[in-house]
Amino acid sequence: MINTLGLLEVSGLVAGVDAVDAMLKTAPVKLLNHQIMTPGMVTLVVEGDLAACRAAVEAGVVAANRRGTVISHHVIGRPDPDTETLVTHLLGSMCALSSNDPASSKLQPQQLLAIVSQAVRGMTAGEVAAQVDCSLEQARLALEKLYLSGRLRKRSSRYRLK
Repeated sequence: MINTLGLLEVSGLVAGVDAVDAMLKTAPVKLLNHQIMTPGMVTLVVEGDLAACRAAVEAGVVAANRRGTVISHHVIGRPDPDTETLVTHLLGSMCALSSNDPASSKLQPQQLLAIVSQAVRGMTAGEVAAQVDCSLEQARLALEKLYLSGRLRKRSSRYRLK
């Protein structure tokens, strides 16, 4: 059970790295999760005791403001078990490997289409892999499958909605 969650959302990868470095150096917290969204939005989730999470999030806000823009931050003391499950499981990975074929992708097509639709210029397989926390090969296979089924179009290495 998680004692306290600290959440910080920033604009810019450099600001996110600077913020998480400050958070981890300031207080005894553990980085639970991170999410890189399009276009350059980074969400960081830390856990620890209430005072440590508050100190870490505040240090992260100060550090991120030096390099980018803080979008939002919040500390949740004693999160509900459902909230804990959401943060620890759903944010981290939307694709999983099949036990019998390590190269097959179980990425949900509707989720993938929603992710690609958010990007104005489309997305590369590498960008999708980073966003859904799966291998480049899995992302490429899932995107090609949607392309071949006629649900996506492809120009160079970018995939877009049809």
